Amino acid sequence: MSEENKTETIPEQIPAFIKAAPELLPVWDWWVKEGKSTLLTLAVVAAAVGAFYGVRGYYRNRDAAANQALVNAYSTDDLEAAVSSYGSTKIGPALKLRLAKSYYDGERYQDALDVYEGLVAKASKFPALADVAEMGRAYSLEGLAKYKEAGEAYAAYANDAAKTNSYLALTAKLGAARCQALAGDKDGAVKALDALKKTVGDDKLAEMRVERLTDAVKRYDAKRPARSLFDAADAAEKAISAEKKPEAPKAEAVKVEAPKTEAPKAEAPKAK
Repeated sequence: MSEENKTETIPEQIPAFIKAAPELLPVWDWWVKEGKSTLLTLAVVAAAVGAFYGVRGYYRNRDAAANQALVNAYSTDDLEAAVSSYGSTKIGPALKLRLAKSYYDGERYQDALDVYEGLVAKASKFPALADVAEMGRAYSLEGLAKYKEAGEAYAAYANDAAKTNSYLALTAKLGAARCQALAGDKDGAVKALDALKKTVGDDKLAEMRVERLTDAVKRYDAKRPARSLFDAADAAEKAISAEKKPEAPKAEAVKVEAPKTEAPKAEAPKAK
């Protein structure tokens, strides 16, 4: 078959460059049948890959910002803003722990309790921080004067076999005894502390902590009205101002007599 006959079999809708090079006809046929759909598939894949890396970059940037907030946020307002922005990130639990501690330090015990309880409910997602959240919850209940609930929270932690070697185990036992005393059972609290002292072995620091709390429990008087540091400072200032200062001794006036001076006597002129 001549080249002229081959050219005549090419349909008119084929581009001129294909007509000029008939050997490209199979490529054109593939393009017409599958090329466009393949190109669309490649475009979709490219978009998906771009979106994946874009989202990953976004989360990386957000995690970096959350880390910065964890390090640089100090005030309660800053921590609240950080939790609002990054509470759902992997840094979120640590930020929430700092916020709860800030609430507790500011005597906002109910706010602290709300945050700690939220963390305790999801403790399985961040086991490394779970113990701190549990202790924070117990401390917040104690701050709210809910001594029975606080004591139960401390005791539950202290009696958990999985937490026997926890660095917070002694803190929980001391907390349980403290709440027992605050609830009105001083004798029972002292007995519990005496028994606890026998279990600390050669740990002098633990022994000292138990002894200090024992002394505090023995001196605790539930009938004594609680006073804040501000009230105590105000009372001390009033007491100081009420004290009479000793009067300075009066200096007696000393009379200083002027020295007497005698007038020179005039001599009579001698007669010549």
